[in-house]
Amino acid sequence: MKFVTMALALILCGGLAYVQGAAPAGGGAPAATAQWLTVNPADFHWKLKDTLPQKPSPAHAAVVWGDPPKGAYAFFGKFPASFTVPVHWHTNEVLVVMTKNSMVITPEGGETREIKEGGFFSLPAKMKYIAHCTQECVFLAWGDKPFDIFYENPKDDPRIVANARGKE
Repeated sequence: MKFVTMALALILCGGLAYVQGAAPAGGGAPAATAQWLTVNPADFHWKLKDTLPQKPSPAHAAVVWGDPPKGAYAFFGKFPASFTVPVHWHTNEVLVVMTKNSMVITPEGGETREIKEGGFFSLPAKMKYIAHCTQECVFLAWGDKPFDIFYENPKDDPRIVANARGKE
C-alpha cells in the first residue's frame, strides 16, 4: 500500500507539473521549458517548518517542485506523533494526499474527519481548521497558487511571537 501511495503522490506531482503551463494553450506537446522530474523519498531535503507555533518546530517539509511562497508548488510535510496545528487557514486552496498514517481535520463549525493513509482531501481557500496527527504522519500538499498560513490566535503565530521577542 505504501508503494502505491508514494507512486500515486509522485504521479500527481508529475501531472501537476504538466498542467502548470507545460502544455501550450492549443494542446500538443509540452513546451521546451517543462522538465521531467523524479524525486524519491531518500532525496527529500527535509527542513524545519518555521511557520508553525511549536518552537523548536518538530514539523518538517520537503519541497519537491515549485516555490510555495511565490506560486505553484508541491511539498511533502511531516508531523510528529501527537502534533496539532491550531486554528489556521490558507489564502489559496491546498490539495493533500496522506502518504503515511492519518490526519484529523476539524473545520471551524464543521464535522471532524480522519483522512487515512492513501486518502485525499482539499482545503478550500480561507477555510479555518485544526489539523492533528496522532502518529507521525507524512503528506503531499500542492497547489497552483502561493502557499501561506495564518493563525486565528496571533499568539499561535511564531512569526509574531518571534518578532515580539526581538523587540523585548
